[in-house]
Amino acid sequence: MKKQDIEKLHKESFAQIEGNQYGKAIDTVTTMLREASLHDKVQEVEQIRETYRYMIRYMLDGVADTGRDKLLGEMSEKLRLMSDIAYREVTGADSSSYYHDVWRFNRLRHERIATILEEYGVKASELALAEAAGNDTALIQAELESLLERLFNSLLTSLGSDRDYLDLSKYLLSGYADFSILAQSLSAITLSFCFFYDSKKFSLLLDAFEKSESAPIKARALTGIILAMVLQGERIAADKSALHRMSLWQDSLETYTNLRDTIRAYIGTSDTERITNKLKDEVLPELMKLRPEIMKTFGDKKELDAAMIEDNPEWEELLSKSGIEKKMQEVSELQSDGADLMMLTFSNLKQFPFFTKASNWFVPFNINNTALHLTDRNRKLVEMLHTLGSITCDSDMYSMALATNMMPQAQMDAMFGQLSANFEQLKEQTKQSEVESQPGSFDKEVLRVVRDLYRFFKLFRKRDGFRNPFDKPLQFTSFPVVGQIMQDEDILRVMGEFYFKRGYYAEALPLFEAIVSENSEDATLFEKIGFSLQSLGRLNEALSAFEKAGLLKTPGPWLVNKTAFINRKLGNHAIAAELYAQALDMDSENFSIIMNLGNMLLKTGDINGALAQFYHANYLQPDNKRVLRALGWTELLNGNPEKSSALYKKLLADQPIPSDYLNAGHLELLRGNKREALNYYRLAADSGKDEFKLAYEADRDTLVKLGADNTTLGIMLDITLNEI
Repeated sequence: MKKQDIEKLHKESFAQIEGNQYGKAIDTVTTMLREASLHDKVQEVEQIRETYRYMIRYMLDGVADTGRDKLLGEMSEKLRLMSDIAYREVTGADSSSYYHDVWRFNRLRHERIATILEEYGVKASELALAEAAGNDTALIQAELESLLERLFNSLLTSLGSDRDYLDLSKYLLSGYADFSILAQSLSAITLSFCFFYDSKKFSLLLDAFEKSESAPIKARALTGIILAMVLQGERIAADKSALHRMSLWQDSLETYTNLRDTIRAYIGTSDTERITNKLKDEVLPELMKLRPEIMKTFGDKKELDAAMIEDNPEWEELLSKSGIEKKMQEVSELQSDGADLMMLTFSNLKQFPFFTKASNWFVPFNINNTALHLTDRNRKLVEMLHTLGSITCDSDMYSMALATNMMPQAQMDAMFGQLSANFEQLKEQTKQSEVESQPGSFDKEVLRVVRDLYRFFKLFRKRDGFRNPFDKPLQFTSFPVVGQIMQDEDILRVMGEFYFKRGYYAEALPLFEAIVSENSEDATLFEKIGFSLQSLGRLNEALSAFEKAGLLKTPGPWLVNKTAFINRKLGNHAIAAELYAQALDMDSENFSIIMNLGNMLLKTGDINGALAQFYHANYLQPDNKRVLRALGWTELLNGNPEKSSALYKKLLADQPIPSDYLNAGHLELLRGNKREALNYYRLAADSGKDEFKLAYEADRDTLVKLGADNTTLGIMLDITLNEI
């Protein structure tokens, strides 16, 4: 079967299930499985057909069937799963993606999750005994790492392995599983949702979140649940069993707090790319420009003391004049909001061979990992860095450890000496910081997990085929069940402000709207809703929001200006003029408001009023060309060609633009100087004949009202555009 044929059947089967056409769906899925030569799966679908027949018989006989909805839900999910399995079998056969390479390799090896778990348990016991006896553990450690990779790859590509998932869930929650195997299992399941939804895998994540007492495990599980909702929201919404389980979260304050922390970490991390670009493109280049000045300020000192820099007024002045101070303040504010400022540093340290395997991006940091090959000195340095890096994600710790092997010895010695000298003090400061922020708490752990995920999706060299959950801002209010739990004003406001502050207006808007649906007396929220709608081009709705804000409070200059601007854009010139006049009463020397008011008065035909505003603007900024152009055109409309001519001469003498030549041509035409008019028109048309024609035709009615002959206007256009 061709790829496009299986894709068509795959979509049809899902549509049939959604439309309650279960008989057709069973036939479609059966066809797909036969074409994929998955005959053992055909038997499973035949069992579904038989179950469906019994259900129909009971319904027709009028037998009460309280479990029908549950049965239909399970049947629907099983059919979707079988459709996915057939689809993967056909489309993945010749795919070169990382996922399909791993899937084909595992299938050849007939890898069983239960077998891997059993082998891992044996090796973990051997390692514990070897460590207790003081024996070399490198070989056993390498075998454990291999088993972790095998488990990760099996879980990444498994689909519908119900018995394996049951065994895995029991093992992971038994209390015997170590943290490494727990973390790798949950991470692999999380990544698998980039490709297919598996209700049993999702159930396993729910088990880990609900039943584990460990913050790191709960953080990994809930992060996986949220990622699955981003990528597989429609499937989860159709999974009745999962929805029922999550509905029980609604009365749990702890679960609400965990969800809030996970969503905040997810949203904050999603903004990493913008922050990284700001650091790379704005802050660091400006600092490099300042380097000569810094060295000049501090003389020949090879090392600069931080306190000396902070206390030096010349340094502060240097920062202030350069504008870097403002940028650094913004970066500081971003960091306080939870921004990931380390991405830029560690993105350059993800090129080691260690990171060519997907599993290694999520393995908990272990200084004994056999890929590190650390010397004693490097090992001590990494241990110190690990102790101090309380919120450093695991992949970044591996980056640091691997990078130490590349560092020149002199640099290693200097870093080691500096850290050693201050280690106790730094350790104490770190402890104090951790006491204040509750080390190992859920919020800290979830931040580490989300950052590892973000780095993987942005930096993994073989990430093609992985659907990136960070590509778009998080729309958490649309999540099944969780969206309802998060309909809390505090969280909606925090997340809405986060999006709004960073210019993600499409994401901020529904959050603000959800708040005002419950609290309709907040004028500031209506202002932000209006601004978001305006930014999205929904001007009529924006005007309505601004008007509501104006009813809830006495409008200030900002709100009046915004309302005027929207009316102006909508063509309500008289209303806009009234509003700009109100704004001018609040700020009588505001150049922008004066010009806007003048333009609106001109649109309404109040030429004298417009002239008064333009001359006021001219008084404030005599050489402003925008004002000169407005005055030149308005004096022409007012029947003062001499005044208009003087203004256009001034404009034409200093880097004129095409519209200056066009209007000067109009002026000369109305004065009867047709040759001069033609010269100006041709100069205007030199920048583009199509643009000139559009502008000329737009002015035709006005010129006729001012006394120009319509026929003459047509001929002038003809000879301007064509050589006669």
